[in-house]
Amino acid sequence: MRFRRAKAQHFRLFQAFDFEPHPRLNFVTGANAAGKTSLLEALYVAARGDSHRGAISTLATDGQSSFLIDTRISGVDGRPDDKVEVRWQDRRIAVRINDQSAGLSDLVRRMPVLLIDPLAHRLIEEGPGIRRRFIDWGVFHMEQEFHDQWRRFNRALRQRNAALRAQASVREIESWSPELTLTADALTAMRERYLDRLSQLAPKYWQSLVDEKGWTLAFVRGWREGESYADTLIRTLEGDRNAGHTREGPHRAELRVLSDNSLLKERVSRGQQKLLIAGLMLAQGELYRQKHEDAPVLLLDDFAAELSMDSQQRLLTQLQSWPGQSVITALDYSPLLQATNDHAMFHVEHGEITLKKTI
Repeated sequence: MRFRRAKAQHFRLFQAFDFEPHPRLNFVTGANAAGKTSLLEALYVAARGDSHRGAISTLATDGQSSFLIDTRISGVDGRPDDKVEVRWQDRRIAVRINDQSAGLSDLVRRMPVLLIDPLAHRLIEEGPGIRRRFIDWGVFHMEQEFHDQWRRFNRALRQRNAALRAQASVREIESWSPELTLTADALTAMRERYLDRLSQLAPKYWQSLVDEKGWTLAFVRGWREGESYADTLIRTLEGDRNAGHTREGPHRAELRVLSDNSLLKERVSRGQQKLLIAGLMLAQGELYRQKHEDAPVLLLDDFAAELSMDSQQRLLTQLQSWPGQSVITALDYSPLLQATNDHAMFHVEHGEITLKKTI
C-alpha cells in the first residue's frame, strides 16, 4: 500500500497542502513547528480516521470548523487507485472510499499505517490500554473474524456493566455470560496466536537495532490463567456488583515487554525504548506483509531524536530495506540521510511543502 497523493484543506497549520510522496523513502525536513509532524498526522488520520496527538475535533485550522484530507492510494493486484476522503464536519468524521460512504473499519483495513513518533514511549511506559490497542491493530489485520468478535464482546460487556450499575437481578446479569464467554475465548485465542508469531519475529529486529537478545514479550489474557471465563464471571460476580463493572476479561488483556523476567521500562533509556518500539512496529509490519503480500506505510517522526549516530545508522538500514513506503521527518537533511538511495526530500516552511530532491 502506498500514498500516491495526499491533499488537505484546513488541517492544523495548513490552509492547504498537496503532497506527492516517493513510493519508497521520503524525508521531510524543516524547523520545529514548521508543520512536519502535522503532515504525518494528516497521513495518519487519512488512514485511521483518528489522531495520535489529540482529539480529532481540535485538528481544524484556527477559525475553521471542518477539515478534509483527500488521498489517492495505490491499488493492489492490478486494481485502479482508490480515492479516499476523510472529512471532519458537523462534529463527526465521515469517510468515503471511491465516492461511497464507508466505516472506520473499512478505512483501517484499506490503508495500514504504522507510526513511530516522540510519544511512542507511551507504549512501554503507560497503562495496558495502549498496548492492547497495539495488539488489536495487528490481530484485526490478521484474523478476519476479529472485528466482529470484538464488537460482540464489547456490546455484551456494555450491557452487563449497565445491569451491574443498575443493581439488576443475578439472573439478568448472568444472561450476558454465554455471549461474553464465547467471544472472550475467541478474542483471546486470536490474540495469543498473534502474539506468538510477533514474539518469534521481534527479536530479529531488536538484535539488528540494539544488538539485544534478552528482550521478550509476554501476553496476559485479562483473567486467571487456567480458569475458564465462564468460571471467572461466576467467581467475580459479587465483586463486580459492588464495583459496578466487569473487572476481569479480555478488556483487561495486557502485553508485557520483559528483560530477564522484569518489566523492560525500568531498565532502558529513551533511545533504547525508541529502537525497541521500532523493532515491534517493523515486526508487526512484516507479519502484515506475510499475510497480505504488501507492506504497511511507515511514518517516523523526528528520526534522529534520542539516537546516537550508530543507532541512527542501524535504524536507517532497516528503513532502507523496508519493502513499502516510509515518510520520515527530521530537522535537517543530514549526510546520513543524503547517502540513501531511492528517496525524495521535501522541505516544510510556513505551511508549504516543497519537493527539493529525488534520488
